[in-house]
Amino acid sequence: MAARANKKIVAVHDVWGWGAANVTAVVITLVPMPSWLIDMVYSRAVYPALQSMLTGISNLVPFSLLDFLILTAVFLSMKRFVKLLGSIRTHGFFRVTWEGIRRTLRVVGVVVIVFMVVWGFNYRRLPIGSDKAPPPKPTTEALMAAMADVNVLASRLRDTKQVDMSFDSVADKLREPMNNALMQVDRVPLSQHGRPKFSLVLTPFFTWTGVDGMIDPLALESIVHPDLLPFERPYALAHGWAHLAGMTDEAEASAIGWLACMNGPPPLAYSGSLYLLREVGAALPDEARNDAFSRLDPGVRSDLVAIAQRLQQEQPTVQKAAYQIYDEYLKANRVKDGAASYGRALSFILSSPFHEAMVNYHGAASRN
Repeated sequence: MAARANKKIVAVHDVWGWGAANVTAVVITLVPMPSWLIDMVYSRAVYPALQSMLTGISNLVPFSLLDFLILTAVFLSMKRFVKLLGSIRTHGFFRVTWEGIRRTLRVVGVVVIVFMVVWGFNYRRLPIGSDKAPPPKPTTEALMAAMADVNVLASRLRDTKQVDMSFDSVADKLREPMNNALMQVDRVPLSQHGRPKFSLVLTPFFTWTGVDGMIDPLALESIVHPDLLPFERPYALAHGWAHLAGMTDEAEASAIGWLACMNGPPPLAYSGSLYLLREVGAALPDEARNDAFSRLDPGVRSDLVAIAQRLQQEQPTVQKAAYQIYDEYLKANRVKDGAASYGRALSFILSSPFHEAMVNYHGAASRN
């Protein structure tokens, strides 16, 4: 009886693979690899195959798999914690603590490995336009001109926005425009587009931080905020799908999401135009911003006010903490300007080939 009990105790403390998992995680995250090689082999070959398979599977499930993963992780962690706590009297505090550390390190190592293989290596791919000089930061004059142009376009598109704008309907309208946008910037189109899903666990966090949604980097599913207004949904989903296509840089994902909207029918283009008006306004000096917004079409301005009112549920303390954490996360993954990379989207959109999409749509709207 004693022998069997001792054998069971040894088995409880056998934390296999924790060292190998962490060494592997450190190697694949820190060892330098050429961006051109990652881009050619992983981002253009391995990742599209993985994404098609995993997104195809996750699309079959009506609920968020990320919720399931989070809740399962919390349950198993609490179960293990209680079990370790109960063995302190038998084995001593330091021995049990060491086991807990090894188990934690093993889980972290495995999660990092899975994350890098499934999505994370895209952080090392070649950026858009890597063979050219980076687009310049737009001047105040250029921003004011863009605001005026987008206002004219948005005012013409707004009357056409009263159509079915459920998330499923938006997804149907967005598939072809998204793939066209990806091909316009020499990226692999999506063979499986993410089914829009809501997260019961993360939605309060989205509300407090002003986040429109995210891509689950493990199951490669599209998660959106359920409270997004109808005219916000196309751009939010397009931005998410750009991430799903392997665009890790927020500026690139924003620009491609906007381009996808501009490739689509008027309700999608209107959503992209509202996004651009908000971005341009945020980049303008206070006096110029106030002047520009006072000149907006009243209907367009009312939709921007509605978005601002929805965002009033944000919690500044939570939002600031989340921003800092995401900023450090991006910088750790070789995005030099961190969360500030969102602001670089304007440099892309107001330069070739993105800007032509607005010019062409503007011309078509004028003829109509």
